[in-house]
Amino acid sequence: MNESNKILEEIRNKKYFPFYLLTGEEPFFIDKIADFLQNNVVPEKAKSFDLSIVYGKETTVDNILELAKRFPMLSEKHLVIVREAQYLEKSLDAFIPYINNPQKSTILVLCYKEKKFDKRRSFYKALKDKGIIFESKLLYDNQVAIIIKEIVADLNLSINSRSIQVLISFLGNNLNKIKKEIEKLSILIDSKTEITPVLIEKHIGYSKDFNVFELQNALGERDLGKAIKIVNFMSNNKNPIVLTLSLLFSFFQKILLFHCTLDKSSISKVLGISPFFIKNYEAASKLYSIKQLIIILSYLNEADLKTKGVYFNNNNTSEILKELIVKIIQV
Repeated sequence: MNESNKILEEIRNKKYFPFYLLTGEEPFFIDKIADFLQNNVVPEKAKSFDLSIVYGKETTVDNILELAKRFPMLSEKHLVIVREAQYLEKSLDAFIPYINNPQKSTILVLCYKEKKFDKRRSFYKALKDKGIIFESKLLYDNQVAIIIKEIVADLNLSINSRSIQVLISFLGNNLNKIKKEIEKLSILIDSKTEITPVLIEKHIGYSKDFNVFELQNALGERDLGKAIKIVNFMSNNKNPIVLTLSLLFSFFQKILLFHCTLDKSSISKVLGISPFFIKNYEAASKLYSIKQLIIILSYLNEADLKTKGVYFNNNNTSEILKELIVKIIQV
């Protein structure tokens, strides 16, 4: 994230490079840098002449080089952005002569998405010291939350942690999708408004019946059928399991704390939750004993390790979560 911000700052200060290779498995930052170049290098009135956007699936290296060799007409730079450059993978070495002798008034940007670039290639080695190579890596779930805050702040809105969790619970960790939904929401609400779960449900389509918080409630009630139905919905929407496990661990940890707190008059403060939700923890504490809760927390730790390849290699996070839910309710 810091590296992408550094590149954006250089562009903002008009420190340009003749060649940008934006690559990696997380498309959000690739699009962010390419869009920033598109919006800031060539003035609006000159874009018809000095901005060229092509797609790797629909063009060739020869056509791109022909564009790159053009001189700008109305601005200082001619910007050429190649979207979906991964479709040109087999012919990228044809860029090497141009990399060694680029058109100084041209900025050529390749957006190579969805996979890592092979650093052994001659193209990569030729570009390494003569342009910018940015690798956009997949983020951990806690990093996704940070980016969501940045997106919201850029739109002059605000959002709290619970709303972020709701947003991720429904949309998964697809940052481009999340950004588009927040941008649509920003058109419908006033600036400086806080994004709440109610607004997310109303305008983004968040399901109030199928999310990690309803999963907590189903587990608190030991309702296996409802819990499995929610898990199936969440899996189909690619909800990040790390976030789900973290929230479930916190939920059962609070139930255990409820058991162990003798002075129930201050329980809201002890658990760090609104008094409105105390009844949920009280009801759950009657269905789960201290011994059962300790076992459940061990199940959650075990599931977390499984997602990281410990014990065995299992990429099917949906099955890990379903197995966990059954074990929790049957403990």
